[in-house]
Amino acid sequence: MKKISIFIASVVFLFTCCQKTELNKDTPECIKQKISEYKNSSAACETGKSVYRYSFQGKDVYVFNPGDCGADMMSAVFGSDCNSICGLGGIAGNMMCNGENFYKNATDETLIWEN
Repeated sequence: MKKISIFIASVVFLFTCCQKTELNKDTPECIKQKISEYKNSSAACETGKSVYRYSFQGKDVYVFNPGDCGADMMSAVFGSDCNSICGLGGIAGNMMCNGENFYKNATDETLIWEN
């Protein structure tokens, strides 16, 4: 029985952890690099990490959500050039980015990557 349990756990692990995620060809190279680094980052959770693209203030921006292991973690927002724009969430629940409420003004939410 123990061998069967180990086998089933191994199969589940292989199918959930080793999925290859294809990034959209329009994703900037520097964002692809950040996602690659983010996948293995210890600064974010092991589960629930994601990257979304939005249109905000006339530009594409990328929100790196740290996952579901901490309620007070901040999501980093980067422009297409990989420059940091702002941080959202955190212990204060910040929603402001460049003087505007991000979630009220960001449009075209598109999932780019998640684990």
